[in-house]
Amino acid sequence: MKIDRLDLIGIVLIILGVLVFVTDFLDDLLMTITWPLLSGSSEGKAVLLLVVMGSLLLLNSLLRSRRGFLNRIHSKVYDYSPDGREYLKWFLILAILTYVVGIILEIWLRSSYGVSILTIFVSLNPNPTSTSPTHSHVFKAVLGYLINWIGFNVPGDIHTGGSLIQQVTPWAFLILFTLPASYLLGLLSLDHRLAVHRLIMAFCMTLTLVSMLDGGLFSQPGVMGLGGTLGMYAIKSPFQPRQLLYPALVVILLIVSGVAVEVAGSNPAYHELTIINPQEPLELSGYDIISVQEGQNQTIIRIKTEKSDKEFLESLFVSLGGRADGFFMTWNFASYFGT
Repeated sequence: MKIDRLDLIGIVLIILGVLVFVTDFLDDLLMTITWPLLSGSSEGKAVLLLVVMGSLLLLNSLLRSRRGFLNRIHSKVYDYSPDGREYLKWFLILAILTYVVGIILEIWLRSSYGVSILTIFVSLNPNPTSTSPTHSHVFKAVLGYLINWIGFNVPGDIHTGGSLIQQVTPWAFLILFTLPASYLLGLLSLDHRLAVHRLIMAFCMTLTLVSMLDGGLFSQPGVMGLGGTLGMYAIKSPFQPRQLLYPALVVILLIVSGVAVEVAGSNPAYHELTIINPQEPLELSGYDIISVQEGQNQTIIRIKTEKSDKEFLESLFVSLGGRADGFFMTWNFASYFGT
């Protein structure tokens, strides 16, 4: 099989992904480069981005080589959809289905405890893992569960989200079907396209796959990946700029909707915590507590703080770790801007 430029790019991406996973010397550089795309706190999503995109490019090249039994597979793929549009359409359908189920799970989780939808949830057992309507980790919990079940060892700074699994079982296991099916459909949709189009599609579809697992519809990779994939689906020959109108409107709608949810749920005056199954004593002596309301299996505490949401959450991980099953927390949108 002749190695072309896309093969070389795929090989380089996979090697980089493996190096980032097993070493530390590339972490800072890669996190700086990928932060605008992934907005992740660990290199886990960066590793996924590199390895998944690289594998899509390499496997597509292998499929296109038409050697042996691959020739029969390629012929059937081509017969069903010569230009790959049908495969790309089903990729989009599965991705959107996964996003919608993820949002439903976020709503169901909060309604089961009788708290506002517009809250961050943190599961504390055994390790802190957070999830919210605008950055969901409900499907990532399945990955964490499988890693723990297999006993696979991952670096400590890669967060697997396994603590959430007890809150989202069994519906979160949908990702075990939609993610590999979407990957396969994305792979098949790359065929019979210009090299530059295959490169763009592999990038956009990889962002979509990453966000299906980690982040959800309103996350940065979700918005960019889905928008870019919709754009590639909308492009037809001959190309006209107006073909990108609807994908652009979808991106704008997602951005506006995400910001609207953040603003609607924001409370700059105080943070309200709903602590699930608290165990005495709660170590909250260092906080400016406004009020405490105790109920059955829940304690509602209002706290005033000048810390950013990230700093406040990290302090609560320590204060409440081992003293509760988890907690819901309102957010302050302005804290993300340092105000």
